[in-house]
Amino acid sequence: MQTLKKRVCVFSGATAGDGVAVVKALCQGGMTVVMMTHSPERAKDLVEEINGAGYPGYCLAMAGGEACPAEEDPAVYVRIAEEFGSVDVVISNTGGYGREAAIEDTSDDEFRDELDHLAGGSFRMLKAALPWLRKSPAARVILMSTVEGVNGGVHQSFANSVAKGAVRALTVNAAARLASKGITVNCVAKGGIPRVDGMREGDADPAAFIPRTPMGRMGTPEELGELVCFLASEESGYITGQTIAACGGVSVL
Repeated sequence: MQTLKKRVCVFSGATAGDGVAVVKALCQGGMTVVMMTHSPERAKDLVEEINGAGYPGYCLAMAGGEACPAEEDPAVYVRIAEEFGSVDVVISNTGGYGREAAIEDTSDDEFRDELDHLAGGSFRMLKAALPWLRKSPAARVILMSTVEGVNGGVHQSFANSVAKGAVRALTVNAAARLASKGITVNCVAKGGIPRVDGMREGDADPAAFIPRTPMGRMGTPEELGELVCFLASEESGYITGQTIAACGGVSVL
């Protein structure tokens, strides 16, 4: 059983890619999901679709102001806690810019921007949410990485993979520091899972993982959603500091 009902999740990277399937799974489980969005129109359509589907959970979207993204704004968490009573789960699924380039063709600015966008963004989101996570009886933090961010590889952007590796380092360090507070921090390393809304220009092709995937197929966004539901649930309380690879076995080779 996965206890998601009466729990409140703040989710960045929910309105595109595999995040769409994850937020649907959370709402199907009864969770209230507040999506942090940079695309209000896309978020509006997703909110209408999910809330019109009759799920036991509820979904809404918030956009940030000019100063910072919504997921990094402490005032946003105050609003959420006042409206829904708590902040129990934080999920950072922010995607990278993903431009593939050789090491010598990756500029210093590109490298720094990717690190700040992915690792820095996850850090700032966690920091903004911490005062409220400390009040939750079952606080969960879930950060998204990739198998190439964890193990290395050549099928994804160089700068993106290094930045995703930093997200894993953030996971284990934050987990060690927050475990005594009852806050778990875990990482999902994705591999070979296609976007719900199709590939963007410059994206790595998830099918490139198939030849090195023991299962011989790509994963589905719905499978990712089920994994995230477990990590977000009250039942996952003795798991922290872990990187769980949703990759069909790529990480074992």
